[in-house]
Amino acid sequence: MFWFAAAHRHPRLCISANRPAILSQIPAINQTLYFHGRIYPLPLSLANPPTLRISQSQGLRATSNKNGDMDDEMDDLINKYGEVVYRSKDQKPHAAEVDDDAESLSLAVTLAKVANEVKAADIRVLFVKPLVYWTRFFIIATAFSRPQIDAIGTRIRDIAEKQFKRVARGDTKPNSWTLLDFGDVVVHIFLPQQREFYNLEEFYGNATLIELPFNTESTSFRE
Repeated sequence: MFWFAAAHRHPRLCISANRPAILSQIPAINQTLYFHGRIYPLPLSLANPPTLRISQSQGLRATSNKNGDMDDEMDDLINKYGEVVYRSKDQKPHAAEVDDDAESLSLAVTLAKVANEVKAADIRVLFVKPLVYWTRFFIIATAFSRPQIDAIGTRIRDIAEKQFKRVARGDTKPNSWTLLDFGDVVVHIFLPQQREFYNLEEFYGNATLIELPFNTESTSFRE
């Protein structure tokens, strides 16, 4: 059994994870395969084009319309265009995924505690991995001034780098809030009005709320 590592992004592939998509029916994707930062051409003359099934945790699964032809087709693909496929035994085992989640949770709880120490309020840690493909945890916190937002962000960046060797990407600073993207953990620091307006907790209402080992101040306490 073979698995395609990745494919050139297309909205139809990103949106639906339930209905299989036929390779020959997808525009622009039936000619290329994106893998490890490179785009490889795909042969258009496969007698039995594979069906791509989208899995949130395991990428794009390739299956053949005829069981006996898959190995020959994949061998031919490798010979012509390089090693762009790998076997299912190379997939990260479930235990490794759990370990990754535990490491991410440790980072998220630590950064939430840092925000609490800098007097952020209504701190929430949400496990959003089942809902989005690009991160595992959200930290949502409220600050009461722009200087406090900056102080919380600075302290979080310092602890993340010193304790976890992590550096935030895409640090965004609009007038009202800051986003710190650590990959598996994303931190949102809002002013009260903007937090109420964006209401991420409701938008990601199906996320799991993580119980924190400390008490967090309520925004209403400041009002």
